[in-house]
Amino acid sequence: MVRNRPLEKLRAGQPTFGLAVAMKDPVVAEYFAHSGIDWIWVDEQHGSLGYEAMAGVIQVIGPTGTAPIVRVGSNEFFRIGRALDAGALGVIVPMVNSAEDAEAAVYAAKYPPRGGRSSGGARLQFLGDDYREVANDNTLVAVMIETGRAVEAVPEIAAVEGVDCIFIGPSDLSVSLQVERGSEEHEAALAEVLAQATAAGKPAGMPCGNAEDAARRAEQGFMLIHAGSELGMVRDGIEHMQRVLGIAGE
Repeated sequence: MVRNRPLEKLRAGQPTFGLAVAMKDPVVAEYFAHSGIDWIWVDEQHGSLGYEAMAGVIQVIGPTGTAPIVRVGSNEFFRIGRALDAGALGVIVPMVNSAEDAEAAVYAAKYPPRGGRSSGGARLQFLGDDYREVANDNTLVAVMIETGRAVEAVPEIAAVEGVDCIFIGPSDLSVSLQVERGSEEHEAALAEVLAQATAAGKPAGMPCGNAEDAARRAEQGFMLIHAGSELGMVRDGIEHMQRVLGIAGE
């Protein structure tokens, strides 16, 4: 089976950086995949990617050696399975609030006897003749902590066998806690999740808007980090153009 660089780095205690793709254009994903990063967050949940577009993006990423990791739309058996069947080397599962939620995600991502993943997927032949024999150990499962309830349950969630990373959803967490993103209360919650995950022996991760923020979070101890998205880069480029040319946006 092909190498899963972000999973290898997490197991070695090293930070691993990615970029996020939320739009349908596979050329953008291809540019990202050749940038030297370890992985690409393919966003099914909040992006414009339906199944066909998601599969197309995974197809252009895979041959580069960069790992496609899908943030699935929801913690559902069929969504997790079809993302992996399309060739994703891992999943980031949203709104995991309990150990039971985490167990459901692992069950969907792992073949028997460790889970209940269905055997199928025409593209899996391109991931190696040994795919089904090694997939359980080579598939990254990250679960998202996005609510106050989930923060309280981190020790139990992190203890679930098969969970590789405790991944914070900072925006939804700020909404759940009813605090401003970046406020002292918000940062304290992020630090609490990081500390609890680390104490349980699991790496923590989170999405970041740019490379500077990603480097700062890595210094804090976060390990699975995305360093921006194509939408953010387009927005930043437009804002730069507006400042230079004195153009007001609508």
